[in-house]
Amino acid sequence: MKKKLLLLAILALSLSAVQAQTQLKWNALYWAMGVVNMSAETKLANKWTFNGDAVYSPWKSIEGNPMRFGQLIVEGRYYPKGAFNGLYVGGYGSYHKLFKVTKWNYINRDRYQKGNGMSFGATLGYQFKINDRWALDLFASYGWQHSRYRGYMKSTGEMYVGKNASAEWLPYKLGASFAYRLGKR
Repeated sequence: MKKKLLLLAILALSLSAVQAQTQLKWNALYWAMGVVNMSAETKLANKWTFNGDAVYSPWKSIEGNPMRFGQLIVEGRYYPKGAFNGLYVGGYGSYHKLFKVTKWNYINRDRYQKGNGMSFGATLGYQFKINDRWALDLFASYGWQHSRYRGYMKSTGEMYVGKNASAEWLPYKLGASFAYRLGKR
């Protein structure tokens, strides 16, 4: 999965280099938690953009709870005042690979999960221009997440449940991303 995320990041950078209206972004909140991430947002039309995120959490243990996952997120955004300008709304979809994760409602239990999943939802955000090249993108997303997994006991590694699934509505993304604009305005 690491190779796939790296390949996606290289592809995003390559595509961004030829785009006149593209931003590369890094979510400072994720980086502060040790979660590797990079985004590219490209203008599609006057008020529309396409955003792609690659996220990787390397945490083998956070207070005894594993949190290793990789995620790819695609999102369409609409800016009423024009691309990269102020308030925006978006719709996203994602794929995530759970390498070894403790579900949010299993914290401090002797369980973890391995599997994959997807999510869909909506984003509300605001992009503040700092100067001609830099901006600050603040956003929050809420959506539906569905995961298929196998469950294991942390203490023994034994499987406690075979093929299983769960779905829930959750606050899904939160961000304060620094954006760097490529190309000419």
